[in-house]
Amino acid sequence: MVRPSFGRAPSLAVGQITKSMDSFPRNFVVKDGRVFTIDFARSDELNEVVQFLKDHFFSTSPNCYLVNRTNGPDDGLLNYISGCVKDPVSFTVRDSAGRLAAIRLNELEEPGALHHAALNPPAAPEKTSLIMSLLGDLEEGIDLFTTFKTKKILALAMMAVDKTFGQLGLATTLVRLSLELAKANGAGAVKVCAVSQHAAKVAAKNGLETIRTIDYATYEFNGVKPLAHLTDLLAEHPVALFMARQI
Repeated sequence: MVRPSFGRAPSLAVGQITKSMDSFPRNFVVKDGRVFTIDFARSDELNEVVQFLKDHFFSTSPNCYLVNRTNGPDDGLLNYISGCVKDPVSFTVRDSAGRLAAIRLNELEEPGALHHAALNPPAAPEKTSLIMSLLGDLEEGIDLFTTFKTKKILALAMMAVDKTFGQLGLATTLVRLSLELAKANGAGAVKVCAVSQHAAKVAAKNGLETIRTIDYATYEFNGVKPLAHLTDLLAEHPVALFMARQI
């Protein structure tokens, strides 16, 4: 793997990440000399972010694949994504031409507010309800606030990297920056519902450990196994994992 390094921008001042925008945007230079720009995601990028996720996230995640085959994200998903980009806790990466190369959506949680609650509005479509059900089952009965003795947790929500820019360390770096951002905001832990093997590998590289696993092929929803027929996709992404670590 190409080992990345940061360019001329000042080093991250952990205590200033959310108090000042001086640390961002910043350059990210890979070994072959290409330069990328890392910045906080912004609300005015919402449409672009949603399209990028449709192209590079929903199509690879088994539990989101069915949503992508219809009309894409519904209002519940759009509201959730909008919430993630509203505050400076999520990141985008762009190449030298300004094209999106990667996205890391995050959300800070406090007790009683699960990060995926916004996905389930009163009249949520069945496929969105499937996503909500699986995410809920991953976290059912697990109280990380008590386990890690903290009042705030960073949820690593959706992450996507354009395959054109794969193997450059973008995903790993974005998670590392997210952990620093979480610490700056007083979070005592970080968690992720890793719905693809890509997400699980990146999380593991950053020290998150698996707490629970759900097998997609055998997962039941409304009395059926709605993901069992996605054999090609399940060969690459057979399970969803709930992972976490203290910070």
